[in-house]
Amino acid sequence: MTSALDTLNSASRETALALIEPLVERSPWVVELTVDSRPFADDAALAAALAETILAAGPERQRVLFAAHPELAGEEAAEGRMTDASTGEQARLGLLSLSAGDAARLRALNAAYRARFSHPFIIALHRVPDLETLLATFERRLAAPAPEEHAATLEEIASVIRSRAARAFGPGAKPPRTSLAATLEHSAMKAILPL
Repeated sequence: MTSALDTLNSASRETALALIEPLVERSPWVVELTVDSRPFADDAALAAALAETILAAGPERQRVLFAAHPELAGEEAAEGRMTDASTGEQARLGLLSLSAGDAARLRALNAAYRARFSHPFIIALHRVPDLETLLATFERRLAAPAPEEHAATLEEIASVIRSRAARAFGPGAKPPRTSLAATLEHSAMKAILPL
């Protein structure tokens, strides 16, 4: 049986773009600059290539990537405008159904963080066991010096990419749908053809 990684490595460029794009939050430029590095030896090599593209991009472009992320339990979540991956990651910790008190605390943290760093707080939620740990980490990182927080944000994004790559292309991952189905689900096609 063909693995998900084999499917990715042998897919057309357009299909490969569509398959990799969900790994990096709303930043197709990262995928565009990485896709031609195929074939990838494994899911870790794919994640490393994406992370290297981000690191090589420089601070300005990295901040654009940061800004593409949704706030935790923010407006995009309330309006159902998050990616499927972010929706699942936030839902796991109950961020989409918070109590009024927790929602208010998170709104305040989101606002303070954005005011200080000019982008949403980004954390690899797959590594966070519960809401209290999340909130404590959020408060600690809010107080960090800007260069330290920039580096921490890059590491969190790399961790998210590693987790998503492992789920999509690691051992046991189902081969993705390719050709027309993947092309129709690609974000550029979604803008043209509402499905």
